[in-house]
Amino acid sequence: MTLIEVVICMSIIIIISTLCFFNGDNKNYVLNSFTKQLCSDIRYVRKCNMMGDLKTYIYYKEEKNYISYILRSNSKDIKEVQLPKGASLAGLSKISFKQDGTPISKGSTIKVYNGIIKKEITIVPVSGRVLLKEGRYEA
Repeated sequence: MTLIEVVICMSIIIIISTLCFFNGDNKNYVLNSFTKQLCSDIRYVRKCNMMGDLKTYIYYKEEKNYISYILRSNSKDIKEVQLPKGASLAGLSKISFKQDGTPISKGSTIKVYNGIIKKEITIVPVSGRVLLKEGRYEA
């Protein structure tokens, strides 16, 4: 056996073994991705509000076929992110902060769930910190 034959055999074995592995639950990945994006956008709104831009906020929009949240700044919709199919969203209808970083409405928990998987984003009332429950804290 030459070195080229060994390299080709090893590459074929690696390709076959990667195809055999289970990729995981796609719904879990999509919901995780959406929740992390929402958490990041809430932190962005908090930062903007603390810098004096009090016209930046997030609100929810419900259409017939989907639910989404919209990041709005200076009377313009900057970004719209759709909730994954089959998922639900419960919590604040408008998310904004005071200039000191505390939430305008009292602190709240935003729940994103789809049957089995449940993610929670908590906005702490006193400090305005945005926390995402992950890992061992998940139910």
